[in-house]
Amino acid sequence: MKRVMIILAVLAVAAVASDPRLIVLGGDSRLLINDYLEMWAYPGIIGDYEFVTGSSETAGSVSDGWFGIVDGLGGNAYGVTINHNDYSHEVLFSPGGWGAILSMNFDKWAPSDSTTEKDIAVGLAWGTDVPFLADYSDLAFAVGYDNIQIDLNEDQLSTSDIMLGASLRGHSNGFLNLFPIISAGANLHGVNAYDDSSINSTTISFDFGGGRNKKVADKTNLVIGAFAGFQSTSHSGDYAEGATPDSEMWIEIPRVTGGVEQEIGKWLIFRAGAASVTEYYKVGDFNMFTSGFETNFGVGLHWDNFVMDATISEGFLHDGPYMVGGVDNGFMGSLAATYNF
Repeated sequence: MKRVMIILAVLAVAAVASDPRLIVLGGDSRLLINDYLEMWAYPGIIGDYEFVTGSSETAGSVSDGWFGIVDGLGGNAYGVTINHNDYSHEVLFSPGGWGAILSMNFDKWAPSDSTTEKDIAVGLAWGTDVPFLADYSDLAFAVGYDNIQIDLNEDQLSTSDIMLGASLRGHSNGFLNLFPIISAGANLHGVNAYDDSSINSTTISFDFGGGRNKKVADKTNLVIGAFAGFQSTSHSGDYAEGATPDSEMWIEIPRVTGGVEQEIGKWLIFRAGAASVTEYYKVGDFNMFTSGFETNFGVGLHWDNFVMDATISEGFLHDGPYMVGGVDNGFMGSLAATYNF
């Protein structure tokens, strides 16, 4: 079952976990503070960070990795990324008080002599802080457009997606120092087929929750969040009579994510995290409950302003390295190196 859950993060806040620390600590950047990765959930804090980073998600390959830099100049913050969040380029800007991220991607290829395919995607996210709902709150809005065209012997198939999102995160001094966290999104998906028929689907999503991101001891940091979510998808268009798909509905009750970081010495941090979701799904007369759970492990290596983060496969903890356990267990399968100015 493929779920959309388009909440934000430059059009999908919790969907992309491209950094090892984020992967281990639950995969939801809305729960991060004092980490540059939170700016993709809330662009208003772009000006709080100056860094250069590179990340690879698969050992032995950099094709799915990304590079980014944000620096200050004349009181403003400027940044650019390459290959982040499935966009070839992102441009980041903040004059202070607010921030914005413009995302762009264009691909064109010809898989055969008679077929040409093009993919154009553009996204814009904007954020600021507002003085309500808590001590203060991070507010973000996003919009995106993605169009794919396939030309086959002068016939054309095209799909388009219009994406909208918004998110609010309150900061307080209570136990849930990130509360409330409210996010909503919409995805309008259209398909124009070779026979000039048109079908459409509309997905609406919403979730509500809170989190805690604080040190619980001198060398121990806890990150945890709990959310309840709802998503609904409806279909329309040029279907044959009686063949329009039934509406679909997902309810998360609840989703819990988080992890713990333990400093070991002056330069090493060990991380362990988990994500758990219980979900109700309904389409037509069919319905079901499902639940899932996953764990992740990782390390962070710190030397002054230089940080290297990596994931550790669970198999490595059980079986040891390849030379001992005899299996390829993906030690440091996801790796990121960051220098903070």
